[in-house]
Amino acid sequence: MRDLRCLVLACLVLMAAGASVQNPASRADEPFMGAYIHLPAWFRGQRDEAARRRVIVDNLDRFRDSGLRVLMPFVTTTGGAAEYPSELIPDRVWGDWDPVAVMVDEARQRGLQIYPVMCVLACGHTRPAGVLNEHPEWALRDKAGQPMGFISPGHPEARKWVVSVLREIAARYRPDGILLDYCRYPGSEAQMDPVAQARFEASHPAERFPPGSPRYNEEFRKYKRDCLTELVGQIGAELRAREPTPRIAVYMWGAHELRGTRDWRTWAERGYLDMLNLTGYAYREQYGEDYLKVLDERFRDAAAILEEIEHPVEFTICVGIATSHGKIREAREIEDYLDIGKRHGVQGASFFTWRTLQPYLPEVKKGAYLERFTSGLQPTTRR
Repeated sequence: MRDLRCLVLACLVLMAAGASVQNPASRADEPFMGAYIHLPAWFRGQRDEAARRRVIVDNLDRFRDSGLRVLMPFVTTTGGAAEYPSELIPDRVWGDWDPVAVMVDEARQRGLQIYPVMCVLACGHTRPAGVLNEHPEWALRDKAGQPMGFISPGHPEARKWVVSVLREIAARYRPDGILLDYCRYPGSEAQMDPVAQARFEASHPAERFPPGSPRYNEEFRKYKRDCLTELVGQIGAELRAREPTPRIAVYMWGAHELRGTRDWRTWAERGYLDMLNLTGYAYREQYGEDYLKVLDERFRDAAAILEEIEHPVEFTICVGIATSHGKIREAREIEDYLDIGKRHGVQGASFFTWRTLQPYLPEVKKGAYLERFTSGLQPTTRR
């Protein structure tokens, strides 16, 4: 009996010891702190796989030491290619080599989380690429009726394919979460694919809905919105059924989207999502010296909407260090962005991108910007 008690005590001691050395980055109750990663920027000039692996290891060591916890690698490109050896996407950037698998393995060893980022509908920009070369009938159309480099969320087979890619990513890497980027239309002028367009026209006869009329345009906006919502619902159902279940995040631009075709409020209310990552892209180049006021209003409006949603969804800010919209000029501006997000209730942050953040890291760490930001944050209860 005494030996049994000793054995139980020893097991408890070992369990406590294991808990005490757990890396904080792997704890679900810690605030979300991540960075987007473009793998080609890491491997530029590196042709040897062993050298690429060393680049991944070096970056992950710096990442862990930076105070960030969540790696957010793009696993598909806006040009329709895969950054991993996909069995579904025809164009593969790295051939049969899998940098994402290396990253996942090394991340687990460091207690880091991983949220692969999929460019959901972007597939070639202005011209079809990737899977749209095989299935041009899946493409959205421009005003002239020509195929665009965007997958239509209204085509049933296109939706199945998108969901199957996300299923592949989830099964292959068993990630902590998946972030949906480019889950939207490329502006308000895009027409649907021929199948979805014909379905709309059949239910909206021209004698009642004259093409180009305000009534037609409003109904078409609602139709496009509903098609996108149906796709997100199918994505949510597929990923929720997986074990382990990845958290589902989406990148969004703000409350103004709700007046268009991207109804992230409904996505959140229906439980399709776990996180909304709101853009922090607001720069002097765009708005002059009022750029922080613009950002403050953006987060205020989004926060007001989220307060009305019964289903809890995590609210995070995406700080754009250098983007096509502009860039920050000095490290202290990072704290300005984070302060605005925190003022309006965000529960974590991401940075776009890890590479562009690194020159500012010494000052970020010296000023304890990340520590001050995360102090007192209350993450949403996670599934």
